[in-house]
Amino acid sequence: MEARIWLTGEGGEPRSVALSEGRTLVGRDPEADVTIEDEAVSWNHLEIESRGGVLMATDLDSRNGTALNGEPLDRPRRLRDGDTLTVGSRRLEVSDPVPGRAGGTVAAASPSVPLSEEERATARALVAPYRSEGAFAGRPATRAELAEALHVSERTAQRRLDALARKLGVPGDAGRERPRLIAARVIELGLDR
Repeated sequence: MEARIWLTGEGGEPRSVALSEGRTLVGRDPEADVTIEDEAVSWNHLEIESRGGVLMATDLDSRNGTALNGEPLDRPRRLRDGDTLTVGSRRLEVSDPVPGRAGGTVAAASPSVPLSEEERATARALVAPYRSEGAFAGRPATRAELAEALHVSERTAQRRLDALARKLGVPGDAGRERPRLIAARVIELGLDR
């Protein structure tokens, strides 16, 4: 069974949307996977990504923000069964019927993948845009930003990112999504702490 989000419509009747593998876009855009007619909702407001059974929610730098269980969604966060996202005046409740998947939604107390200091610095620099106060948090650091933060060339920054990806099991054929997948894995495992 797939995870779903439940949204109560204007007339009070609930509807659900399956969160299949990949991205689910929430916003006012009529082409969004979940369209919400509310002026407080941005055109492209929120993204829920399902990868390998992990659900991640990311606010897409929306005008009025998104709340997860009453707290601002200021960086990508894992979702679990029963979590509630607030988008404008609407509530979206996460329903995940797979036992065990929901229990693993909190970052581990200590990193579960051993990293060298160099790898940890790369991980921290990669997710820095998600952690910066008031920064646009819809993306990981670019190769140029990594190079500047690590005080290395862009080529060296790319090599370090590739090594981190291998260690985290992120495939090399992910293309432009690869930095985002690496960042999601770093956040999920708490490797930037």
